[in-house]
Amino acid sequence: MRRVDAEELRRTTLARQFPPIEGRDGRAVLDLFERLGPIQSQVPRAPFLTASSRLPGVGYAVVRDLFAGHELLKTTSLRGTVHSTTRADFVRTDAVARHSREPVLRRELGLGELPAGAVAAELERFCGDEWRPRKEVVSHLTEWLDGRGIGFEPSTFSANLIWGHSGLIRRPKDEHWEKRTDTFHRTARDVVALPPRPDPSVALAELVRVHLSAYGPLTRADLAFFFGVRLGEVDAALAVLAAEVEPLIGPDGEPMLDLAEAAGRADAEADPDVRLLPEYDGLLVGYAGPNRTRFCRPEHLARVWAKANGVFSPVVLAGGRIVASWRTVSTGRRTRLELELLPGASPPAEDDLAPQVAALSSVLALCVDDVSIRR
Repeated sequence: MRRVDAEELRRTTLARQFPPIEGRDGRAVLDLFERLGPIQSQVPRAPFLTASSRLPGVGYAVVRDLFAGHELLKTTSLRGTVHSTTRADFVRTDAVARHSREPVLRRELGLGELPAGAVAAELERFCGDEWRPRKEVVSHLTEWLDGRGIGFEPSTFSANLIWGHSGLIRRPKDEHWEKRTDTFHRTARDVVALPPRPDPSVALAELVRVHLSAYGPLTRADLAFFFGVRLGEVDAALAVLAAEVEPLIGPDGEPMLDLAEAAGRADAEADPDVRLLPEYDGLLVGYAGPNRTRFCRPEHLARVWAKANGVFSPVVLAGGRIVASWRTVSTGRRTRLELELLPGASPPAEDDLAPQVAALSSVLALCVDDVSIRR
């Protein structure tokens, strides 16, 4: 069994995360999302920045129009968090998410003998003809359940379960998809033509294949975390993919997995240059907690991941490693980019940072006219 060291892991994943895609139009962005799989997106600008960090120069209107035209779909799905996907991946994440959340829905809503599928069907019926605000969705389902003898007072968590049904897509109140919280919901299949929803086990196997291809090599725990499923379900998916998967030994002797066709592939001969990565970037959240140091030192992880509330900062990748967090500060029409270096990290050279500042300006339609770096 082949052994991989930490450096090979890092370089292999970077080659897959920053693929050579021609063009900067909508087709190129969809190609990127097809390769990377579901993108965590509870911060509205995150999918925009995923695009610009992998496809520098892509414009704001390109990404916005993909969301406005529902070529990219945003929904609450894996692990109850927000993800942006292509239409094909939407039906897969929906299948996996609605299956994994059924016992939670039954418990939190006190469904008794009422099937969880009936709740999903009613939510999709109610949100089928128009975009519904969250309060309206929760209020309707509360009344619907009451009419069936199930009375409960929605908590924040149970309300989130209701409007966060994975078969509903989200949108903001206007066209500012990069800024606004997505407070309106509608049944996806009443908005766009979608492939049939696959069996959850089939959907999970297809998603695992993509995740291995984009983030591998991986552990079983990485896969279970990312898709919010049990290890037994991961093992069943891997059994389906057995002919395609190669077992490996990781840097600490832990069992790892990769797609056999991708395991020896060297798509990139050098690390990508400086990149401004979004909040919740896949280089951090693509892995279970203990494995999030592939691109940063353990002591740096706590600086960019607030473990208590699960918040991830936007980060700077330089030399193939995370070296800083960053933020934008806007005053009127002017925006300043502020970088905060991680302890012991060297600042990126101005000439190396400039193209990503331009990429940030392009994808968010900002005028970034100043950059500051502090330790």
